[in-house]
Amino acid sequence: MYEKVIVPTDGSDLSLKGLKEGLKAAKSYGIPATAVYVLTPDTMSGLAAHRFEDVGRETVDILREHRKKEGEKVLKKVEKMADEMEVDLETRIEEGEPYEEITKLANDNDIIYMCSHGRSGLSSLFIGSTTDRVIKHTDATVAVVKAKNKND
Repeated sequence: MYEKVIVPTDGSDLSLKGLKEGLKAAKSYGIPATAVYVLTPDTMSGLAAHRFEDVGRETVDILREHRKKEGEKVLKKVEKMADEMEVDLETRIEEGEPYEEITKLANDNDIIYMCSHGRSGLSSLFIGSTTDRVIKHTDATVAVVKAKNKND
């Protein structure tokens, strides 16, 4: 059986669908969950990572702090959901490549619940790039929750 459920979220409605399924599984299995929000340089206010040197260190730090606060808000929602479901939850904010940070949290006795697509919700792709990379780089079981935007 699994030791814990990893539930990554980027705060999008789509990622929250995967997260909800992961919390249901944690409750069903009677195991704890870990929710993770990953700060990535390339998603901070839409600026590309390679352009950070153009905007200055202070600006980058301000953007990082803004994204961190956004992540804290998202994880507060997740904590409320877990409390309502009576699921033991740890929350984490990590910084780096999402697939790398997610896979670091999981071992082969864990299960990762992810939505097929996250913030971008690109329906033209079979599976979101972060989900695809997690599947390829982890020894943990990955449960992919199929979800679509309202417009898909």
